[in-house]
Amino acid sequence: MQNTILKIGGVPEHFNLPWQLAIEKNSFSKEQIDLQWEYFPGGTGAMTKALQEGELDLAILLTEGFVASMGKGLNAKVVKEYITSPLTWGIFTGRESDINSIYDRKTKKYAISRLGSGSHLMAMIHAQQRGERIKASELIEVKSLDAAIKSLKQNETQIFYWEKYTTTPFVVSGDVRMIGEFSAPWSSFLIVATEKALQEKTAAIHKCMEIINEQSQDFIINKNTVSELIERFKMKPKDAQDWLGSTVWNTDFSIRKLSLLNAENALNKINDANAHLDFNQSLSKLVEGI
Repeated sequence: MQNTILKIGGVPEHFNLPWQLAIEKNSFSKEQIDLQWEYFPGGTGAMTKALQEGELDLAILLTEGFVASMGKGLNAKVVKEYITSPLTWGIFTGRESDINSIYDRKTKKYAISRLGSGSHLMAMIHAQQRGERIKASELIEVKSLDAAIKSLKQNETQIFYWEKYTTTPFVVSGDVRMIGEFSAPWSSFLIVATEKALQEKTAAIHKCMEIINEQSQDFIINKNTVSELIERFKMKPKDAQDWLGSTVWNTDFSIRKLSLLNAENALNKINDANAHLDFNQSLSKLVEGI
């Protein structure tokens, strides 16, 4: 029997360690699934583009990035929630910057990995909540985390939103300073599949989700998880323990509509990020699953 190829993308961060562990254990190949994993340093914006262009079957996307992309024509559906707990975004500035608070009224330029990414959308959403509006000219597309850190160090940009623990090593090294945190009231990550993949590879996708549910359950309780996080992602022991204790994996196929609606409502308030999303019409398809 020929293995079913599933091309999947995710960010190169600790959230996706369960996938890597399952690949290393040959959990997918044992079920005749050729899981071809690709890391996307450009994040959700880069992955939605790859989904749209048929380069990926599946992707692990930020909830807000996926909901925004639906309004711009992404032909995909949520297969399952991956991380139920909200993402903790750190707010960073460069060591040479004179910005000490996100509430500082000084002119600021924002580093974003790309338009439609979490680093873009969360900056816009948080600004709206503060009663501010970020101009298009204040958004600087830098493509990746490393490029963002370089931009902050050179004071070309002054603000950058990125997952707190992933960026901590750059704070420790003194390259950047963390001046705040922000979390939105919706799930961190969704697993999304293209319509084409769902039609052609339904059984393999369902089996893949069963495997990652089981692996996530093991990840939560395995005594080696903290040491794996420390070794692979250079996390400090306390950071690894704190992150693991505050992160909730969804280990079934439930999808919380309220979480999606919260993201949609926030995006509607920053009209330029989500101008074409008719959520009421798309919701039934969005959560149809497999």
